[in-house]
Amino acid sequence: MTRRDWLRKSFLGLGSVAAADLLSKSGIATASDGSILTLHNKPRAKRIIYIFLEGGLSQLDSYDHKPALAQYAGQPLPDSITPPSFTFAKPGTVIPSPFAWRHWGESGTFASELFPEVNSRHIDDLCFIHSLNHTSNDHVTAKRVLHTGVPIEVRPTLGSWLVYGLGAMNDNLPSYIDITPSDPNRPTGFLPGKYGGTSIDRPDKKHPALAWENLEAQFPNQKRHLDFIREINASSNEEAALDEMELAFRMQTEAPDLLEIGNESPATKKLYGIDEEHTDEFGRALLLARRFAEAGVRYITVNHATPRYGNLWDQHSELEKGHRGNANAVDKPIAALLDDLKVRGLLDDTLVICGSEFGRTPTFEFFDGITGRHQNGRDHNPHGFTTWFAGAGVKPGYHHGMTDDFGYYAVKDKVDIHDFHATLLHLMGIDHEALTYFHGGRDFRLTDVYGNVVDEILG
Repeated sequence: MTRRDWLRKSFLGLGSVAAADLLSKSGIATASDGSILTLHNKPRAKRIIYIFLEGGLSQLDSYDHKPALAQYAGQPLPDSITPPSFTFAKPGTVIPSPFAWRHWGESGTFASELFPEVNSRHIDDLCFIHSLNHTSNDHVTAKRVLHTGVPIEVRPTLGSWLVYGLGAMNDNLPSYIDITPSDPNRPTGFLPGKYGGTSIDRPDKKHPALAWENLEAQFPNQKRHLDFIREINASSNEEAALDEMELAFRMQTEAPDLLEIGNESPATKKLYGIDEEHTDEFGRALLLARRFAEAGVRYITVNHATPRYGNLWDQHSELEKGHRGNANAVDKPIAALLDDLKVRGLLDDTLVICGSEFGRTPTFEFFDGITGRHQNGRDHNPHGFTTWFAGAGVKPGYHHGMTDDFGYYAVKDKVDIHDFHATLLHLMGIDHEALTYFHGGRDFRLTDVYGNVVDEILG
């Protein structure tokens, strides 16, 4: 090799490394070997905020109106609707919705009174899928399906796949943040640990999100120590742990300010319901989500579930009381988040998602042999439920799919979990068939060997 050829090839190699880094920061994906992963479309969204209402929001009491529930109230389901072979309890009789329904907004969307703030201010911004479905009846496997695409195996979450494919927008912050998770140790599956989510627990006054201290002041040589450890472990499998340590070190420059919501204006705090009895905790969580989104975090989940309450929306009994209380805690903060993103121009490139791991059945919970009464609640139903989207890339005021007359099964334009994930990756600019990771002798992907983009909801 001549000197000229050696210089040319060396500088081209360094250039490709630099290009991969710059493209990653710009939202252009790179494959695991550093080569550029060609995106199949221009990204419609730069980031996702996923509001997860854990336990099972009833589609029949929120956004999927079924007049047949009132017509058949107190009666068994007709023979045309066959309950699935597996349920947690023997189905009772049909229960109508206890909530008042009416048309909202210019779109005339028929919805219940459960979320008055969201409906009155943003119903025309929402895009609904009414036919989401899968087959996992219990909370653990249903949540795993929703976030990873599979019910049993430990696989990477949607957030981990996005970080693996797209890289970071801000090197001083995690690309994936999980706020108030019920499972703070959600694994990354076969992806390296650096693609996992960073958990923030209960951002309220009594329990600060994270207790940050000035580690740099306490340990002025910390960066030098990390560099030394990296040097002696360059060929070991401790690289991921070192990456996490370095990220934690860099986070000291930005994270403390982001977590301190005290510098927000009184008007903003009031908008989110902060310092109000029912909305304070979730308002703080969603305000943090907006702050992290604005700072360059790519994927943020905000979970309405805490270890104190468990599966908050899981109303097997006292349906009306439970759903009203839960909605009262999240309605104002969710409307505030949409307001805030819109005013700041962030809703144009931020996709907001809101939904649960499944919906609820049209029938009462099982007959209680002790009291001689039906439980006043609904069982789990993964066979047809509703999730809504707002913001980047989706049609506002649009409704996709349909369930049967009783809201039990998706029957028109069905969207399974792989379609759901394929669509989200598409909105972020990634072809779900091209984003793969080699493990255990084969290439894996989030959508396995399935999935179609739901083109009808794209704006």
